[in-house]
Amino acid sequence: MSPNKDRRRRRTGWLATGIAMAVALVIGGALGRLSAGSVQSESESAAAPPGLTKTEAGIPVGYPDTRQGAAAAVAAYERAFASPSILRAGVMRDRIEAVAMPDYVEAMLEANTPGRERIAAGPIGRGIATGLQTLYAAVPIGYEIEAFSKQRARVLTWGFTLLGNASAVEPAAYFGLTHTDLVWSGDRWRIAQTEGGFGPTPKLGTSRGPLGAYDVIDVVEHLRSYELAP
Repeated sequence: MSPNKDRRRRRTGWLATGIAMAVALVIGGALGRLSAGSVQSESESAAAPPGLTKTEAGIPVGYPDTRQGAAAAVAAYERAFASPSILRAGVMRDRIEAVAMPDYVEAMLEANTPGRERIAAGPIGRGIATGLQTLYAAVPIGYEIEAFSKQRARVLTWGFTLLGNASAVEPAAYFGLTHTDLVWSGDRWRIAQTEGGFGPTPKLGTSRGPLGAYDVIDVVEHLRSYELAP
């Protein structure tokens, strides 16, 4: 194992899914949407793969207890936390309760609430309230199954979040890397813990941060691509 990969695997803390919700609910995820004027309602769900119809709090949750199912679940969950609808009162709690282990709900909510409130109170939130065309979407690049059993999985995801609007906030992409620990509980994969950090951006190296130093070549060579269309 290379020194960079060893440093990348260290558990040095966590940021709840996605994934730091300050200027950057930016860690990993799946393709989001362009919102023109209104926030998604609580009943609206992220696009689910063909044949997957079970949703809760607007999130597809019916992924199987397989390696591919675990990876798909992480992408769907991360997408659900990078969406204009998350700025709506009560939506974040509902979604966290739908996909997190019960003993992780409050910690995840506490970690994400300040960032959500800053976004809602800032130009992004104000723009949505006035009907301004807004972009808030996560896009996956790839994933690695770092550990797997029928009861537990650990998934590394790399991707970026697009955030901006048609007036005050020039759209920008924020790259992030996240480790997500999942537990199979009842009928779905649930988040037991997440940890993440910014980068690697599309340049060779990323300086030391919460997950250590790593370079884009080292990360990408271990990942499998997400498929965004059937």
